[in-house]
Amino acid sequence: MRECEASANTTSILLQQIRSGNSVARAQLVARLQPLLTRFAHGRLPKLLRHEQDTLDLVQSTWLKVLDKLGQIDCPEPGMFFSYLRTVLLNGLRESLRRHARAPFDAQELPENLPAADADPADWLAYEQLLQQLEPPYQMLVTMRFEFGMSFVEMADELHESADGVRMKLGRALARMAAQSV
Repeated sequence: MRECEASANTTSILLQQIRSGNSVARAQLVARLQPLLTRFAHGRLPKLLRHEQDTLDLVQSTWLKVLDKLGQIDCPEPGMFFSYLRTVLLNGLRESLRRHARAPFDAQELPENLPAADADPADWLAYEQLLQQLEPPYQMLVTMRFEFGMSFVEMADELHESADGVRMKLGRALARMAAQSV
């Protein structure tokens, strides 16, 4: 198996540089992850909020919550920051839903677990439960690939592994999810 060389601007390296006081690394981190976070957020807004908030607002709100804490965020494993971003974004959605709960709305529009707009809520809930049963390294792989839409090459760069190694580990993660769903 070939050794992967770490990119100078992987998320974990940029987070280390930010903790060391490098302000340029902060801008590089946002530039690197903005398209991935936008891809993840796209379509996650329920119909209830679409008239007040769009994907870019949701992403901006997520960054505002994350940027102040960048120096304190500890992600001991490469790739864990993606799980952190996912959690902050989904919590922001939940917060928006709670704020608007007093307004009249169709209860069927309120998603149980904030799936993508076109996802079946029952399938989404089953996916969330299976994802939570995985060990954190496998959760990161599934999140990076299917929720952030990262290629195997992008994931390999982040995780300092080969693309084939990442592909094999993701296959194991999916096999575990499939075995748990039976």
